[in-house]
Amino acid sequence: MLGRGLVVAARSSNKLLGSCNSSKGRGCLAAISSVSPVGQSYVHGDVSTRLVLEGGGVVWRSYSNTARRCKDADNNNNISSSSSSSSTQDDDYKIETMNCDLSEEEVRELMENEMAKAEEERVAKEYRDWVPGMRKRPLVMAYDQEAFNEDVVRWNGNLHRRIGVLAVKLGMMPVWDEWGQRHACTVLHVDRNVVMKTFTKEKGDGYNAVQIGAGEYKKKNVTKPLLGHYANCGVDHCPPYLVKEFRLQFYSSEQEFPEVGSTIHARHFTSGQNVDIIGITKGKGFQGAMKRHGFAGMPATHGTSKSHRALGSTGACQDPGKVWKGKKMAGRMGTDQVTTQNLRILKIDRGRDLIYVKGAVPGNKGQFVQVKDAIKKPLFGTDKVKDSILHPPIPTFPYDLEIDGSGQSGHVELMPSTDKDPFLPDEAELL
Repeated sequence: MLGRGLVVAARSSNKLLGSCNSSKGRGCLAAISSVSPVGQSYVHGDVSTRLVLEGGGVVWRSYSNTARRCKDADNNNNISSSSSSSSTQDDDYKIETMNCDLSEEEVRELMENEMAKAEEERVAKEYRDWVPGMRKRPLVMAYDQEAFNEDVVRWNGNLHRRIGVLAVKLGMMPVWDEWGQRHACTVLHVDRNVVMKTFTKEKGDGYNAVQIGAGEYKKKNVTKPLLGHYANCGVDHCPPYLVKEFRLQFYSSEQEFPEVGSTIHARHFTSGQNVDIIGITKGKGFQGAMKRHGFAGMPATHGTSKSHRALGSTGACQDPGKVWKGKKMAGRMGTDQVTTQNLRILKIDRGRDLIYVKGAVPGNKGQFVQVKDAIKKPLFGTDKVKDSILHPPIPTFPYDLEIDGSGQSGHVELMPSTDKDPFLPDEAELL
Protein backbone atom coordinates (compact mmCIF):
# COMPACT_ATOMS: atom_id res chain seq x y z
CA MET A 1 0.00 0.00 0.00
CA LEU A 2 1.23 3.47 -0.89
CA GLY A 3 -0.80 5.73 1.42
CA ARG A 4 -0.13 6.86 4.99
CA GLY A 5 -2.79 4.55 6.38
CA LEU A 6 -5.79 2.47 5.49
CA VAL A 7 -8.87 1.60 7.46
CA VAL A 8 -10.58 -1.67 6.61
CA ALA A 9 -14.04 -2.49 7.96
CA ALA A 10 -15.87 -5.76 7.55
CA ARG A 11 -19.58 -6.17 8.10
CA SER A 12 -21.58 -9.39 8.19
CA SER A 13 -25.26 -9.90 9.03
CA ASN A 14 -25.65 -6.22 10.07
CA LYS A 15 -22.89 -6.64 12.65
CA LEU A 16 -19.64 -4.71 12.61
CA LEU A 17 -16.86 -7.23 13.08
CA GLY A 18 -13.83 -5.02 13.50
CA SER A 19 -11.39 -2.53 12.03
CA CYS A 20 -7.70 -2.07 11.55
CA ASN A 21 -5.35 0.67 10.41
CA SER A 22 -1.80 1.12 9.18
CA SER A 23 0.12 4.32 9.88
CA LYS A 24 3.42 3.57 8.14
CA GLY A 25 2.11 2.66 4.68
CA ARG A 26 3.77 -0.78 4.68
CA GLY A 27 0.69 -2.90 5.10
CA CYS A 28 -2.57 -3.33 6.87
CA LEU A 29 -3.14 -5.53 9.90
CA ALA A 30 -5.86 -7.95 8.90
CA ALA A 31 -7.65 -8.07 12.23
CA ILE A 32 -11.31 -8.83 12.58
CA SER A 33 -12.21 -8.48 16.25
CA SER A 34 -15.41 -8.87 18.24
CA VAL A 35 -18.55 -6.81 17.78
CA SER A 36 -17.90 -3.10 18.39
CA PRO A 37 -20.29 -1.23 20.70
CA VAL A 38 -22.57 1.37 19.19
CA GLY A 39 -21.46 4.97 19.58
CA GLN A 40 -17.81 4.15 20.29
CA SER A 41 -15.06 5.99 18.44
CA TYR A 42 -11.55 4.75 17.80
CA VAL A 43 -8.61 7.12 17.50
CA HIS A 44 -5.22 5.95 16.24
CA GLY A 45 -2.92 8.94 16.64
CA ASP A 46 -3.33 11.33 13.70
CA VAL A 47 -4.00 8.59 11.14
CA SER A 48 -7.62 7.50 11.26
CA THR A 49 -10.82 7.57 13.26
CA ARG A 50 -13.78 5.20 13.07
CA LEU A 51 -17.18 5.92 14.59
CA VAL A 52 -20.04 3.42 14.91
CA LEU A 53 -23.45 5.08 14.56
CA GLU A 54 -26.67 4.04 16.26
CA GLY A 55 -28.38 3.02 13.01
CA GLY A 56 -25.68 0.49 12.19
CA GLY A 57 -23.73 2.84 9.92
CA VAL A 58 -19.99 3.35 10.14
CA VAL A 59 -17.94 6.40 9.23
CA TRP A 60 -14.18 6.71 9.37
CA ARG A 61 -11.34 8.90 8.19
CA SER A 62 -8.49 7.56 6.08
CA TYR A 63 -5.31 9.09 4.70
CA SER A 64 -4.85 6.29 2.18
CA ASN A 65 -4.72 6.93 -1.56
CA THR A 66 -6.48 3.62 -2.16
CA ALA A 67 -9.54 2.17 -0.51
CA ARG A 68 -10.06 -1.47 0.22
CA ARG A 69 -13.64 -2.58 0.46
CA CYS A 70 -14.54 -5.89 1.99
CA LYS A 71 -17.78 -7.58 0.97
CA ASP A 72 -19.90 -9.15 3.64
CA ALA A 73 -21.40 -12.61 3.52
CA ASP A 74 -24.73 -11.33 2.13
CA ASN A 75 -23.11 -9.06 -0.52
CA ASN A 76 -25.34 -6.35 0.86
CA ASN A 77 -22.86 -3.53 1.65
CA ASN A 78 -23.08 0.03 0.39
CA ILE A 79 -19.81 1.94 0.66
CA SER A 80 -19.46 5.47 -0.61
CA SER A 81 -16.35 7.57 -0.66
CA SER A 82 -15.85 11.31 -0.85
CA SER A 83 -12.49 13.00 -1.07
CA SER A 84 -11.74 16.35 0.48
CA SER A 85 -10.40 19.19 -1.62
CA SER A 86 -8.37 21.00 1.04
CA SER A 87 -4.82 21.89 0.18
CA THR A 88 -3.40 21.51 3.70
CA GLN A 89 -1.80 18.29 4.81
CA ASP A 90 -4.06 17.86 7.87
CA ASP A 91 -7.22 17.99 5.73
CA ASP A 92 -5.87 15.70 2.97
CA TYR A 93 -7.85 12.61 3.87
CA LYS A 94 -10.88 10.64 2.77
CA ILE A 95 -14.13 10.17 4.61
CA GLU A 96 -15.43 6.65 4.24
CA THR A 97 -19.04 5.79 5.11
CA MET A 98 -20.94 2.53 5.35
CA ASN A 99 -24.74 2.32 5.58
CA CYS A 100 -24.88 6.02 6.39
CA ASP A 101 -27.19 8.66 4.84
CA LEU A 102 -25.39 11.70 6.28
CA SER A 103 -23.96 14.34 3.99
CA GLU A 104 -20.26 15.04 3.68
CA GLU A 105 -20.50 18.23 5.78
CA GLU A 106 -22.37 16.42 8.55
CA VAL A 107 -19.90 13.55 8.55
CA ARG A 108 -16.95 15.97 8.62
CA GLU A 109 -18.47 17.91 11.51
CA LEU A 110 -19.12 14.65 13.36
CA MET A 111 -15.54 13.51 12.86
CA GLU A 112 -14.12 16.86 14.00
CA ASN A 113 -16.19 16.72 17.19
CA GLU A 114 -14.96 13.21 17.92
CA MET A 115 -11.37 14.23 17.30
CA ALA A 116 -11.79 17.23 19.59
CA LYS A 117 -13.11 14.97 22.36
CA ALA A 118 -10.21 12.58 21.86
CA GLU A 119 -7.74 15.47 22.05
CA GLU A 120 -9.31 16.67 25.32
CA GLU A 121 -8.98 13.17 26.77
CA ARG A 122 -5.36 13.00 25.69
CA VAL A 123 -4.55 16.35 27.29
CA ALA A 124 -6.37 15.32 30.48
CA LYS A 125 -4.10 12.28 30.79
CA GLU A 126 -0.93 14.37 30.69
CA TYR A 127 -1.36 15.67 34.28
CA ARG A 128 -0.07 19.12 33.38
CA ASP A 129 -1.00 20.51 36.80
CA TRP A 130 0.59 17.61 38.68
CA VAL A 131 2.79 18.40 41.68
CA PRO A 132 4.66 16.04 44.03
CA GLY A 133 2.21 14.43 46.39
CA MET A 134 -0.81 14.52 44.08
CA ARG A 135 -2.33 11.17 43.21
CA LYS A 136 -2.17 10.45 39.48
CA ARG A 137 -4.53 7.52 39.51
CA PRO A 138 -7.97 7.48 41.15
CA LEU A 139 -8.42 5.59 44.39
CA VAL A 140 -9.72 2.14 43.55
CA MET A 141 -9.23 0.21 46.79
CA ALA A 142 -9.65 1.15 50.43
CA TYR A 143 -10.48 -0.44 53.73
CA ASP A 144 -13.14 2.13 54.64
CA GLN A 145 -16.32 2.97 52.76
CA GLU A 146 -15.79 6.69 53.40
CA ALA A 147 -12.65 6.61 51.27
CA PHE A 148 -14.88 6.36 48.17
CA ASN A 149 -16.83 9.48 49.13
CA GLU A 150 -15.66 12.27 46.85
CA ASP A 151 -17.01 14.94 49.20
CA VAL A 152 -14.58 13.90 51.95
CA VAL A 153 -11.08 15.23 51.26
CA ARG A 154 -8.47 13.19 53.08
CA TRP A 155 -5.42 14.81 54.61
CA ASN A 156 -2.36 14.60 52.36
CA GLY A 157 1.01 15.30 53.92
CA ASN A 158 2.39 16.89 50.75
CA LEU A 159 -0.64 18.80 49.50
CA HIS A 160 -1.89 20.04 52.89
CA ARG A 161 1.49 20.83 54.35
CA ARG A 162 1.61 22.91 57.53
CA ILE A 163 4.53 24.59 59.22
CA GLY A 164 6.59 22.70 61.77
CA VAL A 165 8.17 23.64 65.09
CA LEU A 166 11.70 23.71 66.49
CA ALA A 167 12.00 21.70 69.68
CA VAL A 168 14.82 20.82 72.06
CA LYS A 169 15.50 17.16 72.78
CA LEU A 170 15.49 16.74 76.56
CA GLY A 171 15.94 12.97 76.82
CA MET A 172 13.93 9.76 77.14
CA MET A 173 11.56 8.49 79.82
CA PRO A 174 8.81 5.88 80.16
CA VAL A 175 5.14 6.80 79.80
CA TRP A 176 2.24 4.54 80.85
CA ASP A 177 -1.09 4.71 79.06
CA GLU A 178 -4.56 4.11 80.54
CA TRP A 179 -4.15 0.32 80.25
CA GLY A 180 -0.86 0.43 82.12
CA GLN A 181 1.25 -0.36 79.07
CA ARG A 182 4.75 1.12 79.14
CA HIS A 183 6.04 3.20 76.22
CA ALA A 184 9.58 4.50 75.77
CA CYS A 185 9.21 8.18 74.83
CA THR A 186 11.43 11.07 73.89
CA VAL A 187 10.57 14.39 75.52
CA LEU A 188 10.74 17.47 73.27
CA HIS A 189 10.44 21.05 74.49
CA VAL A 190 8.99 23.64 72.10
CA ASP A 191 11.18 26.54 73.19
CA ARG A 192 9.70 29.94 72.26
CA ASN A 193 8.88 29.47 68.58
CA VAL A 194 8.19 32.90 67.06
CA VAL A 195 7.02 33.61 63.50
CA MET A 196 9.63 36.04 62.14
CA LYS A 197 8.77 36.40 58.47
CA THR A 198 6.61 34.95 55.69
CA PHE A 199 7.52 34.37 52.04
CA THR A 200 4.87 34.27 49.31
CA LYS A 201 4.87 34.02 45.54
CA GLU A 202 2.62 37.08 45.33
CA LYS A 203 5.36 39.22 46.91
CA GLY A 204 7.91 37.99 44.39
CA ASP A 205 9.76 35.65 46.76
CA GLY A 206 9.24 32.73 44.39
CA TYR A 207 7.96 30.28 47.00
CA ASN A 208 5.71 29.99 50.05
CA ALA A 209 7.43 29.57 53.39
CA VAL A 210 7.40 30.69 57.01
CA GLN A 211 10.53 31.65 58.94
CA ILE A 212 10.54 30.44 62.54
CA GLY A 213 12.97 31.50 65.28
CA ALA A 214 13.42 29.38 68.39
CA GLY A 215 15.31 29.66 71.66
CA GLU A 216 17.22 32.64 72.99
CA TYR A 217 20.68 33.97 72.29
CA LYS A 218 22.74 36.55 74.12
CA LYS A 219 22.38 39.88 72.38
CA LYS A 220 26.04 40.77 72.83
CA ASN A 221 27.10 37.66 70.90
CA VAL A 222 24.94 38.41 67.83
CA THR A 223 26.64 40.09 64.86
CA LYS A 224 25.32 43.48 63.77
CA PRO A 225 24.10 42.35 60.31
CA LEU A 226 22.14 39.52 61.88
CA LEU A 227 20.86 41.81 64.62
CA GLY A 228 19.60 44.17 61.91
CA HIS A 229 17.60 41.33 60.36
CA TYR A 230 16.16 40.51 63.77
CA ALA A 231 15.23 44.17 64.22
CA ASN A 232 13.25 44.11 60.96
CA CYS A 233 11.40 41.05 62.25
CA GLY A 234 10.77 42.63 65.65
CA VAL A 235 12.78 40.13 67.72
CA ASP A 236 15.98 42.14 68.32
CA HIS A 237 15.17 42.52 72.01
CA CYS A 238 15.39 38.71 72.41
CA PRO A 239 17.39 37.23 69.50
CA PRO A 240 16.50 33.62 68.66
CA TYR A 241 19.11 30.88 68.98
CA LEU A 242 18.09 29.08 65.78
CA VAL A 243 16.21 30.21 62.66
CA LYS A 244 14.65 27.83 60.13
CA GLU A 245 12.29 28.08 57.16
CA PHE A 246 9.37 25.72 56.62
CA ARG A 247 8.24 25.42 53.00
CA LEU A 248 4.53 25.32 52.23
CA GLN A 249 2.59 24.08 49.21
CA PHE A 250 -0.86 25.42 48.30
CA TYR A 251 -1.22 28.52 50.45
CA SER A 252 -3.19 30.93 48.29
CA SER A 253 -3.78 33.88 50.58
CA GLU A 254 -1.99 35.62 53.40
CA GLN A 255 -4.86 34.81 55.75
CA GLU A 256 -3.70 31.20 55.80
CA PHE A 257 -0.21 32.16 56.98
CA PRO A 258 0.45 32.55 60.71
CA GLU A 259 0.63 36.12 61.88
CA VAL A 260 4.12 37.60 62.06
CA GLY A 261 5.19 37.90 65.70
CA SER A 262 2.85 35.16 66.92
CA THR A 263 4.10 32.23 69.00
CA ILE A 264 3.76 28.55 68.08
CA HIS A 265 3.17 26.20 71.03
CA ALA A 266 3.07 22.45 71.54
CA ARG A 267 -0.69 22.67 70.92
CA HIS A 268 0.25 23.03 67.24
CA PHE A 269 0.02 19.22 67.21
CA THR A 270 -2.62 16.90 68.62
CA SER A 271 -2.13 13.78 70.68
CA GLY A 272 -2.19 10.52 68.74
CA GLN A 273 -1.00 11.85 65.39
CA ASN A 274 2.25 10.86 63.69
CA VAL A 275 5.09 13.29 63.10
CA ASP A 276 8.36 13.33 61.16
CA ILE A 277 11.40 14.54 63.11
CA ILE A 278 14.58 15.87 61.49
CA GLY A 279 17.78 16.02 63.50
CA ILE A 280 21.58 15.76 63.35
CA THR A 281 22.81 12.37 64.54
CA LYS A 282 25.41 11.97 67.27
CA GLY A 283 29.01 12.25 66.18
CA LYS A 284 31.00 9.04 66.63
CA GLY A 285 34.37 10.25 65.34
CA PHE A 286 36.63 8.16 63.10
CA GLN A 287 35.30 4.60 63.06
CA GLY A 288 36.18 1.40 61.27
CA ALA A 289 34.22 -0.33 58.56
CA MET A 290 32.60 -2.84 60.93
CA LYS A 291 30.95 -0.18 63.09
CA ARG A 292 30.39 2.41 60.38
CA HIS A 293 28.95 0.14 57.67
CA GLY A 294 28.19 -3.12 59.48
CA PHE A 295 30.89 -5.24 57.80
CA ALA A 296 31.37 -8.78 59.13
CA GLY A 297 35.15 -8.46 59.41
CA MET A 298 37.71 -11.18 58.84
CA PRO A 299 37.68 -14.71 60.36
CA ALA A 300 38.49 -14.97 64.06
CA THR A 301 40.73 -18.04 63.63
CA HIS A 302 42.23 -20.22 60.89
CA GLY A 303 45.38 -18.23 60.37
CA THR A 304 44.00 -14.68 60.64
CA SER A 305 46.66 -12.49 62.21
CA LYS A 306 46.14 -8.89 63.38
CA SER A 307 43.38 -8.22 60.84
CA HIS A 308 40.27 -9.47 62.60
CA ARG A 309 38.40 -6.19 62.15
CA ALA A 310 39.78 -5.31 58.74
CA LEU A 311 37.33 -4.38 55.99
CA GLY A 312 38.84 -6.71 53.41
CA SER A 313 39.63 -6.01 49.78
CA THR A 314 39.12 -2.42 48.62
CA GLY A 315 40.09 -2.61 44.95
CA ALA A 316 40.53 -4.82 41.92
CA CYS A 317 43.56 -5.93 39.89
CA GLN A 318 45.67 -3.85 37.53
CA ASP A 319 42.49 -3.10 35.62
CA PRO A 320 41.09 -0.63 36.76
CA GLY A 321 44.06 -0.24 39.10
CA LYS A 322 42.30 2.11 41.49
CA VAL A 323 39.76 2.31 44.31
CA TRP A 324 36.35 3.39 43.06
CA LYS A 325 34.83 6.54 44.47
CA GLY A 326 32.17 5.93 47.10
CA LYS A 327 33.75 2.71 48.39
CA LYS A 328 32.60 1.93 51.92
CA MET A 329 35.68 2.33 54.07
CA ALA A 330 36.65 3.59 57.51
CA GLY A 331 35.98 7.27 58.14
CA ARG A 332 34.14 9.84 60.20
CA MET A 333 30.78 8.59 61.42
CA GLY A 334 27.71 10.53 62.52
CA THR A 335 26.75 14.23 62.33
CA ASP A 336 24.39 13.50 59.41
CA GLN A 337 20.90 14.93 58.94
CA VAL A 338 18.41 12.10 59.45
CA THR A 339 14.61 12.10 59.24
CA THR A 340 12.76 9.65 61.48
CA GLN A 341 9.27 9.12 60.09
CA ASN A 342 5.89 8.23 61.62
CA LEU A 343 6.66 8.78 65.30
CA ARG A 344 3.44 8.89 67.29
CA ILE A 345 2.72 11.62 69.85
CA LEU A 346 1.60 9.91 73.07
CA LYS A 347 1.16 12.97 75.27
CA ILE A 348 1.21 16.77 75.03
CA ASP A 349 1.79 19.04 78.03
CA ARG A 350 0.25 22.31 76.89
CA GLY A 351 1.31 24.32 79.95
CA ARG A 352 5.01 23.46 79.73
CA ASP A 353 5.10 23.08 75.92
CA LEU A 354 6.30 19.47 76.07
CA ILE A 355 5.73 16.81 73.41
CA TYR A 356 6.13 13.13 74.32
CA VAL A 357 7.01 11.13 71.19
CA LYS A 358 7.11 7.35 71.12
CA GLY A 359 10.53 6.05 70.09
CA ALA A 360 14.00 7.45 69.59
CA VAL A 361 14.79 10.81 68.02
CA PRO A 362 18.12 11.55 66.26
CA GLY A 363 20.50 13.93 67.99
CA ASN A 364 22.11 14.68 71.32
CA LYS A 365 20.36 15.95 74.40
CA GLY A 366 19.90 19.70 74.28
CA GLN A 367 19.94 19.77 70.49
CA PHE A 368 17.23 21.37 68.33
CA VAL A 369 15.17 19.15 66.04
CA GLN A 370 12.46 19.93 63.48
CA VAL A 371 9.02 18.44 64.12
CA LYS A 372 6.51 18.27 61.23
CA ASP A 373 3.26 16.51 60.41
CA ALA A 374 3.90 13.02 59.04
CA ILE A 375 3.74 12.77 55.26
CA LYS A 376 3.18 9.04 54.79
CA LYS A 377 0.94 8.10 57.75
CA PRO A 378 -0.39 11.20 59.55
CA LEU A 379 -3.34 9.18 61.04
CA PHE A 380 -5.77 12.11 60.66
CA GLY A 381 -9.35 10.95 60.29
CA THR A 382 -8.80 7.77 62.35
CA ASP A 383 -9.73 6.82 65.91
CA LYS A 384 -6.03 6.91 66.86
CA VAL A 385 -6.07 10.73 66.87
CA LYS A 386 -7.85 12.73 69.53
CA ASP A 387 -11.45 13.54 68.50
CA SER A 388 -10.72 11.75 65.16
CA ILE A 389 -10.13 15.10 63.45
CA LEU A 390 -10.03 14.86 59.65
CA HIS A 391 -7.99 18.02 59.05
CA PRO A 392 -5.93 19.98 61.59
CA PRO A 393 -6.68 23.71 61.44
CA ILE A 394 -4.50 25.82 59.16
CA PRO A 395 -2.16 27.45 60.01
CA THR A 396 -2.36 26.12 63.61
CA PHE A 397 -4.70 25.24 66.47
CA PRO A 398 -6.31 28.06 68.48
CA TYR A 399 -4.33 28.76 71.63
CA ASP A 400 -5.48 29.58 75.15
CA LEU A 401 -3.05 32.16 76.53
CA GLU A 402 -3.88 31.14 80.09
CA ILE A 403 -2.86 27.53 79.39
CA ASP A 404 -0.48 27.25 76.42
CA GLY A 405 3.05 28.20 77.41
CA SER A 406 2.00 29.34 80.87
CA GLY A 407 4.47 27.03 82.61
CA GLN A 408 1.75 25.43 84.71
CA SER A 409 1.48 21.66 84.94
CA GLY A 410 -1.70 19.64 84.77
CA HIS A 411 -2.83 20.54 81.24
CA VAL A 412 -2.02 17.20 79.65
CA GLU A 413 -3.62 15.57 76.60
CA LEU A 414 -3.14 11.82 76.19
CA MET A 415 -3.57 9.85 72.99
CA PRO A 416 -6.85 7.90 72.65
CA SER A 417 -6.69 4.45 74.21
CA THR A 418 -7.74 1.28 72.45
CA ASP A 419 -10.93 -0.58 73.33
CA LYS A 420 -9.11 -3.89 73.62
CA ASP A 421 -6.90 -4.68 76.60
CA PRO A 422 -3.36 -5.12 75.20
CA PHE A 423 -2.51 -7.57 77.99
CA LEU A 424 -5.24 -10.04 77.11
CA PRO A 425 -3.96 -13.03 75.12
CA ASP A 426 -5.22 -13.65 71.62
CA GLU A 427 -7.87 -16.28 70.99
CA ALA A 428 -5.36 -18.32 69.00
CA GLU A 429 -3.07 -18.53 72.03
CA LEU A 430 -5.91 -19.71 74.24
CA LEU A 431 -6.64 -22.58 71.86
